[in-house]
Amino acid sequence: MGRRVPTSRLRDVLRVSYIKVAEFQKRGLVHLHIVARLDGVDPEDRDRIAAPPSWASAALLRSAFAAAVPAVGVELSSPDGLLRVAQWGAQWDASDVSAASDGSVAAGRRTAAYLSKYATKTAGGSAASGWALARRIRTLRVAWLRRQVGEHLARMVETAWTLGAEPGLEGLRRWAHSLGHPGHLATKSRRYSLTLGALRQARRSWRAEQRRAAGEDDPWADDAAVRVGEWRYVARGYASLGDAALAERMAEQHAFALAEYRDQIARENAFRAEVGLPPVPARGSSRGMSRAASA
Repeated sequence: MGRRVPTSRLRDVLRVSYIKVAEFQKRGLVHLHIVARLDGVDPEDRDRIAAPPSWASAALLRSAFAAAVPAVGVELSSPDGLLRVAQWGAQWDASDVSAASDGSVAAGRRTAAYLSKYATKTAGGSAASGWALARRIRTLRVAWLRRQVGEHLARMVETAWTLGAEPGLEGLRRWAHSLGHPGHLATKSRRYSLTLGALRQARRSWRAEQRRAAGEDDPWADDAAVRVGEWRYVARGYASLGDAALAERMAEQHAFALAEYRDQIARENAFRAEVGLPPVPARGSSRGMSRAASA
């Protein structure tokens, strides 16, 4: 690359910043999409995002990935007592997302569009499952789940739930709704982009300017104003376990009744089509079941 930098000095001239998002595919597998960037290091302000050295190119970063992917692995214990190693497979690819094909799209917007495409997908979005996998599963109802998400995803959820009963894998049931994937949707290095604190300050400054333009007082402009940045846990959820169980049971019964209602409407419309009658419109609620059935 035209210049050799000892490993001991690499952090003084170069920094790798990244953001990672997890994508749930329709078949239920999780793909990880990582945007990595080589930044320079400003010795006077190490938090500043500086331009990288000229030799730190996208090709160099790709070659580093090519060397790292087959070399890393994580040891995993299993219920059968065997020690296994999880490694990256052969299906991986690296491309320069900052290079627009026609030069009309800015690099930042292109990268944001690339990430948002995958960050908005969840395990529930892997199929037309609605909200069935949008939250943690408290009680596994296999037959109901198969009707909601299909046989394939239901078996993946059931497998994660079953393995969660094995010693050493107790926490897996917490992530059965995400097909056993316990990771965060998105993670990033601190200096990849703006911090949440910087975003809050920008929003506060913008709001203060709006108040000044409208002739209003800015409560944050007073030096006597005290900002309390400490949070204390009080409680969450329902007042008792009985209330929580009752609410969850009612939600499940409503979903079951809605599915039965839609099946009944489908059978009714099939019969009406045979005898030449107009179809009955679905109301989207189980309350319309008796009215639609008697129409």
